[in-house]
Amino acid sequence: MRNFFGQHCLDCHSDGTSEGGLDINALSEDLTDAETMRRWVLIHDRVASGEMPPDEDSLTDEAKNRFIDQLAGTLYDADSAHREVVLRRLNRVEYENTLRDLFELPHVDIKEMLPEDAKSHGFNNIGEALSVSTEQMMVYLQAIDHVLDEAIGPPERPETRVKTLNLKESAQRALGKLFRDEPDGVVLFSSGYSPSQLKGFDTRVPGWYRFKIHARAFQSDRPMTLRVYAGDVIGGRGESWLAGYYDVAPGEAWTVIELEQRLEPRGSIQVTTYRNGGHETNAAETDRSGILIGDVQCEGPIIDAWPPPSRVKLLGDVDPDTATAEDAVAILKRFLPFAYRRTTEPQEVEPFAKLTRRVLDDGRPWTEALRQGMKAILISPEFLFLEEPTRNQISDFAIASRLSYFLWKSMPDAELLSLAARGHLSRPDVLHAQVERLLNDRRAERFVEDFTGQWLDLYDIDFTEPDKHLFPEYDDILRASMLSESRGFFREILANNLNVGEFLDSDWTVLNSRLAEHYGLPDVEGLHDRRVKLSPDSPRGGVMTQAAVLKVTANGTNTSPVLRGIWMRENVFGEPVPPPPAGVPAVEPDISGATTLREQLAKHSDSASCAGCHDKIDPPGFALERFDPIGGWRDWYRSTTVGEPIKDRFADSPINKVRVRYRKGLPVDASGVTPDGHAFEDFREFKRILAADQEPMAYNLAEKLLAFGLGRTTGFSDRPTLQKIVAKTADDNHGFRTLIHEVVQSDAFRKP
Repeated sequence: MRNFFGQHCLDCHSDGTSEGGLDINALSEDLTDAETMRRWVLIHDRVASGEMPPDEDSLTDEAKNRFIDQLAGTLYDADSAHREVVLRRLNRVEYENTLRDLFELPHVDIKEMLPEDAKSHGFNNIGEALSVSTEQMMVYLQAIDHVLDEAIGPPERPETRVKTLNLKESAQRALGKLFRDEPDGVVLFSSGYSPSQLKGFDTRVPGWYRFKIHARAFQSDRPMTLRVYAGDVIGGRGESWLAGYYDVAPGEAWTVIELEQRLEPRGSIQVTTYRNGGHETNAAETDRSGILIGDVQCEGPIIDAWPPPSRVKLLGDVDPDTATAEDAVAILKRFLPFAYRRTTEPQEVEPFAKLTRRVLDDGRPWTEALRQGMKAILISPEFLFLEEPTRNQISDFAIASRLSYFLWKSMPDAELLSLAARGHLSRPDVLHAQVERLLNDRRAERFVEDFTGQWLDLYDIDFTEPDKHLFPEYDDILRASMLSESRGFFREILANNLNVGEFLDSDWTVLNSRLAEHYGLPDVEGLHDRRVKLSPDSPRGGVMTQAAVLKVTANGTNTSPVLRGIWMRENVFGEPVPPPPAGVPAVEPDISGATTLREQLAKHSDSASCAGCHDKIDPPGFALERFDPIGGWRDWYRSTTVGEPIKDRFADSPINKVRVRYRKGLPVDASGVTPDGHAFEDFREFKRILAADQEPMAYNLAEKLLAFGLGRTTGFSDRPTLQKIVAKTADDNHGFRTLIHEVVQSDAFRKP
């Protein structure tokens, strides 16, 4: 290797001539250091790809292969020495889901009570990043108290009230002005200020409440859109949220909208129109379109059975008023195998039984004694951490937990635990059948939401708020439609085992009429999601053209080819981008709109230390410049200070057009050249270049699925496993569902 460096590398990468910031003479050989390991892997990959040494170098294939084989062996041994799964704590999503399933409380919410989990390798379930602090243990105890309160429930069954109301009672003062009074209800016009909260039914106890709203379009020959908000919509002191949006048909027949919401005391709902114009002052005579709201039926709290199923599951037929210490210990003994996710020995319950007896001996109530024992179990290491014992292959119980936390983000169910107890989960056919069962279960929606939330960064959708002057069309329904597209697209590929290349380029997407309007797609009616065929010249198709992804890769004002390029390299190509060299200032967009980032980057990339990375980062970033910060297509940049005034008006409703407050800035140039010399004019051409070779995408997704499924980072020593996984999916056209199967069937999935 030293001879190789001397003959082919040191002229450019040694003292005084360290091009690209690489000085081989100064490079450490301590491969336990992460940065040193990264640099050596980079050397391996650039020589293997032919990127280095330069073309004019006289390197023979034999010398190149000998060097790569020697270095690869050293890197493999160094990486595999510390590639075992670190004892992994449940992250806050997994902790919440586990308690939900453990106690049969599908809607209990404790995630926000817990601290955010740190990320590693792009995911927040990686063991090495999941530390535990004293403060966190205190929060766990508070969360467990909340869950046990929900599980046991109140001593007496709460009264379920059923009431039919009309908005006339809530909107009495505004009738004739904001609202029109009709014999069978109230007509809403304004999409802005609208005091249309349902005040006649306030929730007295926390729980789930059902609402049935009768509505129809008024003075309209087209469907109207109704928004429903829930929460503290009356007092405004607590949280409120968009509960849903619905198409309301014209005609004499009522559209009946049913929804259920979890509400705290004093919670209610509010109904408003959407994009139907601003303030109305003469509702009694206006000829505007509106929505007639008729009767609203309210019911709650909804109690399907009493005692609650969660109490029955926990206590069985034990009566807390007459229960004994032996009853409490029996409950703990029955509960422990499910909490530990494996069979348990009789002596393992003793520490918790001892604690329970001590509480009873102090004269405290039986229920409190049981709760103390339960809380001790639920903060024990065996519950908080995923145990994966044995040296060469993990146990069947550990496989059951890996599988369920991979695809359900929660504990194994009774069937998985039963198969594990019999030692059947080690069989490939059983494992295949269980993957199919888990993916077909409703709980697999957690995998859809969590994997897309982290891989595509959808969880960051609210990290920035688009500037209202620049992007007045952005609103809460568009936001919800963006997320729904990305999740629906992922769900469609997963359900139908479509080729992973569809993530790069597809001739279809999943959307509703609101998002179709944003994209300029015709003939999409209604707010329900559906699969839509795209025209051959459409710029859409694939995840990177989806508005949600385009929004999270921009800020609320402008876009950065650098940030989007880095996102593409890391999330789509699976190539981590190193930090910029010390002393090199960041390139910031010109917020005035007077210059483009392309112009600034042309100067920035003149530096040899910057050009190496920017040659890979900039092309995908530039290709995406046709998309603005909220995912809309553009030919020019919007600016608030410079450029030609715009005479257009933004139509926030069929009758209300608002003069836009932005200007026509500089034209967009989305052209570029890939590192291997392929020229493109915009992202349409760029993504077709990418989609021509599906294996890199399959490899990247295999790596991300393996890291997500194992809860550990992947490294150089995982490359043979990943290559084998990808090779096996080739026979099935690199189907995404097949890829998941091969990840689970891999040796890595069954090793510590």
